Amino acid sequence: MTINDYIPVQTTPFDKKTKIKIHLWRLINRTIFRVFPNQIKKPRIILLRLFGAQLAETVNINRKSNIELPWNLTMGHQSSLGDNSWIYCLNKIQIGEKCCIGKDVYLITGSHSIESPDFNMVTKPIIINDGCWVATGSYILAGVTLGRFSVIGAKSIVFKNTEEFDVVAGNPARFIKKREFKNIT
Repeated sequence: MTINDYIPVQTTPFDKKTKIKIHLWRLINRTIFRVFPNQIKKPRIILLRLFGAQLAETVNINRKSNIELPWNLTMGHQSSLGDNSWIYCLNKIQIGEKCCIGKDVYLITGSHSIESPDFNMVTKPIIINDGCWVATGSYILAGVTLGRFSVIGAKSIVFKNTEEFDVVAGNPARFIKKREFKNIT
């Protein structure tokens, strides 16, 4: 392999119709989507559903969240996306019920193959099971499944799956302990 064989041009494999849909959504996501205050949730849910997102009526999506390719997004009852979160749905992203995706969190389902001289795009889904909390500034990378009730510590980068009730943190995220719920009276 020579440098002349290496073509790291970032292109997407999408057809023209999909590219137009992507650009139309980006325009809406950066304009109309942000007009409504966070207390008025319904218009954002309607806009996302118009573009194919599968959302429960009770989701809370911050007006400053950035959602790419929303037709690959599913969110369950009482789940939320925080301020400036980036939901990069090149593949499916499934967020269960009662999940908190914090401020500045990145959910990234795509990258490029380091083994390809053409820099081919590779994607894998992300699954966030019920009751998870992904804290501020964390990254969840392609192919990761978070077990039910997992907690991802602030500023963590998650490359690997978590088990139920795992608390992980760091770069790369490492197991800290099991989450325990206590009765508070």
